[in-house]
Parts: sequence; C-alpha cells; structure tokens
Amino acid sequence: MEIVALTRGARPGLYHVALSPPRCGVVKTRLMELPTNIEPPFRARLLKTKHGSLLVNIRRINIDNFILENLENVIEGEINDGLLEGVVCNKKIETRVLNTNLEGPVLAVLPVTREIRNFPRLVFNLLVYSLKLV
Repeated sequence: MEIVALTRGARPGLYHVALSPPRCGVVKTRLMELPTNIEPPFRARLLKTKHGSLLVNIRRINIDNFILENLENVIEGEINDGLLEGVVCNKKIETRVLNTNLEGPVLAVLPVTREIRNFPRLVFNLLVYSLKLV
C-alpha cells in the first residue's frame, strides 16, 4: 500500500497519512504509527505482516509538488488579514486561517480526519503553495 505522510503527530512515530488524493480542497488523513523517524513529508510503500509493519521505497516529497499534482482539486484563493477567500469545486468559500504568516494568492488543501459536508469557518492547519508573482 502506497502512503503519503504529510505531517507529524503528537508523539514520536505518529504521522498524519493521506488516505486519498485531495477532493474539493480537502484531503482525508489518518493518524498512523509508522516504523520510522524520518521528517515528513514523504512517500513510501507500507508492508504489513502479522509480525509488524515495514516501510520500503521511502522518498522525500515536497508539499508544493503534492498540491500541484492535484491542481484540479485544490482551493484557489487569496489570504488577506487571516481570511481565506477562494473557490473550490465551483463553490465560493470564506474561512479564517490562524497562521498569520500566510498572505497573498495561494493554492491550498485542508487535511481532515473525518468526512465534512461544509467547509469550516476556522482552519487550524492548512497545506499551502504560495504563488510568488515577479
């Protein structure tokens, strides 16, 4: 099974793993314990046996490349004063972002642990590709 570990969990060895590609600006994740201490993000093949699990073919990835691979299913918008205004799946969204370092035009994906029907009004964690205009 191919996995993509996006971020670290609360304890050593715990990772937030993407279960599928992003869909309508949301990527579903699961908290998994993996037998490695590599800093995410990375892509690997997970082999499970009755004696334990093993990661093979571990490759470092860039979050920017992960977002750009799934360009048709990301949030296209702009962050001004902590407010993300954008479009995803032909719907307009507005949400507050707690990360104050983010500004300007972005492509973003929201990692969630369970299915959501409506986009949340407040976002704690957001995977972002910032567009730089030169």
